[in-house]
Amino acid sequence: MSIEIELKLSFPAAALPEITHHPLIAFAPHEGEPETLDNTYFDTPSLALKAHGIALRLRQQTGGMVQTVKCSAAQPINGLTRRPEWETPWRGHFDFSGVTDADAAALLMRVQNDLVPVFITRFLRDVRHIRPRPGAHILAMIDTGLIEAGENKVPIHELELELVEGNEDDLVRLAEELRKTLPLMFENVSKAQRGYRLVTNGHIETNAT
Repeated sequence: MSIEIELKLSFPAAALPEITHHPLIAFAPHEGEPETLDNTYFDTPSLALKAHGIALRLRQQTGGMVQTVKCSAAQPINGLTRRPEWETPWRGHFDFSGVTDADAAALLMRVQNDLVPVFITRFLRDVRHIRPRPGAHILAMIDTGLIEAGENKVPIHELELELVEGNEDDLVRLAEELRKTLPLMFENVSKAQRGYRLVTNGHIETNAT
């Protein structure tokens, strides 16, 4: 298990060039070339995982497919979340043996034969490594694409700041520095939450345009 600590920001589509040319991002080392990530989220027809705050995703990326389980965290404040996640290489079938949250693992194993695709996200991810101070390391991930559930779609225009080394204050300080000159808005609704809202025909709350 790992603890994912990230701060999510959304931006208008037209602001992408401003973001990529901001000095803190433009001069940060890339992590390889930008990559398109195809993600399929699974749940039961009755959305049992959603009801228990669990997200189950298969991601196609360079090097193969990865299964990820995430459990819900406290309500994000100013885009900042902290939540447990478990990643497993995909071997052609779901494998929940590594999920160490007993309640989540029990539910996943109980419903695994009923799991079906419920929505997808497909986006281009551009990753930069930012080291704002000695001992601090942050991944800046620029995501642009779509969330799709059947015929329903909503755009993705996000900047995710993920903590690799340091503390949460480093994320907050970097976000505030970027927000001084960029049209970035704190995003408290995850891609998975927006996908589920498409599935259930709920209102999509997003600052991206």
